[in-house]
Amino acid sequence: MNSLSGQVSIQVGKKKYQCHLSMNAFRLMCEEKNISLGEMQELLQSRPLNAVPQVLYQGLYTHCHFHNKSTEGLPSYEYFAARILDNQDDLEKYTGYIAKVFNGEAIDDEEKPEEGNE
Repeated sequence: MNSLSGQVSIQVGKKKYQCHLSMNAFRLMCEEKNISLGEMQELLQSRPLNAVPQVLYQGLYTHCHFHNKSTEGLPSYEYFAARILDNQDDLEKYTGYIAKVFNGEAIDDEEKPEEGNE
């Protein structure tokens, strides 16, 4: 894994999804929002309640693509965001994950990700 990549487990309700935070997840976010990488970083700082779930969601897609798995089993974005934003501790943890990857640091997630999302 390169220094700008991290694989983590994301708890969404009662189900865990695997998230691959990487330059590809950042690319997908930038393409979807039609913004630059620098603008994405600014958005993460100025509007984390909007940006963090969006980046994590792109990480779910990246994990599926990275492992050549279908994305059909992923939750809807609005459900995902509602669940992510429902727990302040988890939101802070996930925000830290994104910051670490963006800064080229390794993520120490206590659980090893599975091969792919269902």
